[in-house]
Amino acid sequence: MNILVLNYEYPPLGGGAAPVCRDLVIALGQKGHQITVVTMGYPGLPEYEASDLVEIYRLKCLRKKEHSCMPWEQYTYILAAKQFLKEHLRTHHYDVCHAHFVIPTGPVAAWARRRFGIPYIITAHGSDVEGHNETTYIKVMHWLLRPVWRRTVSGAQVVAAPSDYLMKLMSRGLKNGNYVKIPNGLDIEKYSSDSTEKKKCILLMGRMQITKNFQTVFRAVSMIPPDQWSDWQIDVLGDGPYMGTMQALCRELRIDTRVHFHGWIENGSSGQLSFLQCSAVYISASHFENCPMAVLEAAAAGCRLLLSDIEGHRQFFRGSDELFFPADDAEKLAQALTRLLRMEPETLYSEYDIDRFHIKHVVNQYLELMKSAQR
Repeated sequence: MNILVLNYEYPPLGGGAAPVCRDLVIALGQKGHQITVVTMGYPGLPEYEASDLVEIYRLKCLRKKEHSCMPWEQYTYILAAKQFLKEHLRTHHYDVCHAHFVIPTGPVAAWARRRFGIPYIITAHGSDVEGHNETTYIKVMHWLLRPVWRRTVSGAQVVAAPSDYLMKLMSRGLKNGNYVKIPNGLDIEKYSSDSTEKKKCILLMGRMQITKNFQTVFRAVSMIPPDQWSDWQIDVLGDGPYMGTMQALCRELRIDTRVHFHGWIENGSSGQLSFLQCSAVYISASHFENCPMAVLEAAAAGCRLLLSDIEGHRQFFRGSDELFFPADDAEKLAQALTRLLRMEPETLYSEYDIDRFHIKHVVNQYLELMKSAQR
């Protein structure tokens, strides 16, 4: 098949959905399909690149940051993508279009179907579904775009979501949409490590947003006396609007010598992999998640997990209560973490049953959707 992939975020740009898209694109290409990605450009990135597996067009758009993109910046992608495809689709044929995100990417796919007859499927990722992200400007955006969201979903052959939680939210937005659950896929072998690589390192990853709840982790760390902390350290990978606030909190709590902020590191890069493979413990204290890939990456790397007790985390490890703590309970997290700090890093190495999230299984599910979309 010739497959057109639309996504305003594609590595090295973007957060968790970007590497999900990339890994799926690579897996499709490895199966012999022709893949073309149309995404946002950014200073320093080539406007066009091609390999045996995929060709990528990066369009000139407004975007200030690599790790995040505001709604008004996303709108420039819609304009640029339509302008590009208006010419491109006159000379290039595609069997199906795969749009990542209902908003802002879905309306481009819907336009291409009306104009050029290309059927499309959508993968929803979280903040493109009303009710997932309660940030004020996101709530306002969804309220304004409800008619567009519903038309886009109605016109899709199918809309995939990686969790029951997101499926329920989509059904609230449009009850009779054609929805299907497909988990996000991960190249598990890429992240694997063994016990001998583990060091006295605790890893946090994610965008610096208030909902990621780094603040509870730092407060928990501050409750652990120095004689119990020993020479462990915390590595924080990520950037965002609360970076300065979190750094100031660490100074206020007098744990800034324990916490090392490394800024934004590209997902899947050798730098990120080295942190995952040497870290003995991984913590996610998020208030809400859809299908958090960072947790799966840490699990694949054998990190001992400590996770906030939310549905987005529970869906991976049901029945493993020892992994979870109440999201805002710094004291409970401190107690759990103190127990782990008494152990040697190599003994914390953990294996989790996450094979169902392997990209080799997920890509076959998407291929079935794409084949059905052409009928």
